Amino acid sequence: MNPGIGAPELIVLAVLALIVVGPKDLPMMFRRVGRFVGQARQMARDFQRSFDDMGREAEMSELRREIEALKSGNPVAKAKRDLDEVTRDLASLEHETVVERKLAAAEKDHTSGGSKTPPSKDDLPLSEPLQPTVEPYQSPKKKTKKPAAEE
Repeated sequence: MNPGIGAPELIVLAVLALIVVGPKDLPMMFRRVGRFVGQARQMARDFQRSFDDMGREAEMSELRREIEALKSGNPVAKAKRDLDEVTRDLASLEHETVVERKLAAAEKDHTSGGSKTPPSKDDLPLSEPLQPTVEPYQSPKKKTKKPAAEE
């Protein structure tokens, strides 16, 4: 139980202060006590603000970690990486197909009476760079009606 200071206790303290300090110095003493109480409240507010700031900083660092986790687990970025990988695989497969066709054509030439040693894959240069085999989309041409001659 905390000892409470009620109205009767305050009256006793006021009478004691009046007797000990005297009526002449009592207003000056109350000003000093008021300043001391004001300073104590200011210190308590600063202390509370510092704890609030530390709490906000901890929350911000936690939010930053969550954002970084969301960025690294981004399904769109993962799908893009997978798509790039498949595109690279398809390009290398297309390259291998072109090389195999040229090798087959060179072997065919060799068997028909060309050089004595068959060419290897490394001997065949690619004459054309690899280009996408998909044609760009072209919209169909619209037919325009000729205006009917007026009679």
